[in-house]
Formats: sequence, C-alpha cells, structure tokens
Amino acid sequence: MPAKPERLFPASVRTVGLTSPASLPDTARIDEARRYLENVCSVKTVLAPGALKRGPMKYCCGTPESRLADFHALLNDPRVDLILCTRGGFGSAHILPELDFDLLRKRNLPVYGYSDISALHLAMLAEHAGIPVCAPMADGLPDAMKRPKAKESFRTVLRKRTAPRKLRLVPVEGSPAGSAITGPLVLSNLTVMTTLCGTPWMPPLNGAVLALEDVHEEARVLDRHLTHLVQAGIIAQVRAVVFGYFTKCGPKPQIRRLLRDFAAQTGKPVYTGVAFGHEHPKCSYRLGEPVEIIPARQA
Repeated sequence: MPAKPERLFPASVRTVGLTSPASLPDTARIDEARRYLENVCSVKTVLAPGALKRGPMKYCCGTPESRLADFHALLNDPRVDLILCTRGGFGSAHILPELDFDLLRKRNLPVYGYSDISALHLAMLAEHAGIPVCAPMADGLPDAMKRPKAKESFRTVLRKRTAPRKLRLVPVEGSPAGSAITGPLVLSNLTVMTTLCGTPWMPPLNGAVLALEDVHEEARVLDRHLTHLVQAGIIAQVRAVVFGYFTKCGPKPQIRRLLRDFAAQTGKPVYTGVAFGHEHPKCSYRLGEPVEIIPARQA
C-alpha cells in the first residue's frame, strides 16, 4: 500500500510555483525539493523559466528583468496556488519597482521565503498585496521538514486562528518586558529591513511585534543596522522587538551585550527565542498575523 501523502499545504493548494527572486539555487537541491513536494506531499510544481539560470552577476539568479518576468509568469499562471521561493542571497529588491502589485493583490497568493525574500514580504505589506509567509524555502525544504516543530508550523501557517498565536519568549536582561504583549507579527532579515528604510516598500509598523534575524554579520554591523532602525523612527513604532537566530554572527558575548544595550536604549520590551532565521528549527509565520508574547524565564 502506498504511503499516505503528507499534507503540508491546505487542500486548496494543488500547484506550487517555484521562482528565484534573489540568488541562484543549487539545481540538485531544487530537484530534490520538487521530488519531495510531488512524491511525498502530492502537490504539483511549476518551475519558473529562469529560476535555475546564472546571470551576469554571479551573486544573483539571471537578471532583474528575468527574475521579474519569472515572478509575473507564476502570477499569470492560473494553475499556481502558492509561490515558493527557492533561496535567499540578494536580488529581491531589484524587482520591486516594476512588480505588478495589482496582479499580486488580485491573485492574493501566499509567497513563502525568508532572508532576502524579506524585501518582497515587506513590500507586500506596504502594498497590501498577497500573503507574505516567512517559511523555509525550496532549497532546504526537505531538510527543514525533518524537524517536527518546523513541520507542524509549516503545515498550519495558513490556517485561520480564532485567537492570537502564542509565543513564549525570554525577555532580554534590562528589558521592561513583564506582562503579555499582543500585536501583528512582522518578520524580516535585519540587514534587508535597513536597506528598505526610506523607500516606498517599507510598511508602517505601528503597534507591531517586530522580529529580526541575520546571518554572517559581525556585532558592529548588527549594531549599525539596529542604530539605523532606531534613528529612522522604525523602533519607536513597534510594541516589542523579538530576535530570532543570529547565525554565525559573533562573538556571542558581544551579541548578548548588544541586545542588552538595545533594550536599555529603546525602552521597548525586547525578547529572544523566536524560532526563525538561518538555523533549525525553521518555523513558519504569516506576516501580519496576531501574536501574543508570553514572557518566559529571564535570560
């Protein structure tokens, strides 16, 4: 008897479109992801025409024009019920000026990804177009789904909730965090959010719970980005700041000190412990979904 398919998406999602708005993914990893989606999860896949083509700038997939055309091709394909980005890196911001947000608003498709895909997600919030979902991408999906916590959150991320999603997080030392805090959750790579400040694609964050992560950045660089968000007035808008993984950012004592200083400087409730970023488990979150932070033991 054949194995029962794993249900990772709602029944309404029958075809997943794969595209590369940022860097070029590894072909073998995308082939593995498509086999996993089709053979294990029983959904069809559509690969955008240029999703695996190297461009003149080796750090990007194709050209900005080809990546934009790929995204539009999936939006215009009536079979596609959900867009799954292949990987992060850099390049998503290139397509924002010409992206057809009206079409994305009309199709209202979920767009899954994280890291550099944060640029696309924040623009989607600013334009009220589509459903931005912070989630594992195609190039690491089979591996990410080996972790039960990540798999369950991926499976249920689009499910409608009757109450805010509860996040039990640890207050940073010196943070005024005490009672439960609620608000819409907005997640982003820290570096990417900083680069969107002052552009039309930076959404208002009034009353939001802001979650930030990063990878391969020294403490002084993270400090520079956080300082910019403070001085640009972004942090003043939010109800709380929560930090996910700072992967290969170090040294760790400096990162801990940086977060303590940030909490003291801003006076905002600041937490750690949200499972999002470049480590496992990679949990999934819908940007804008209401959450309730429940303070856990002090760090």
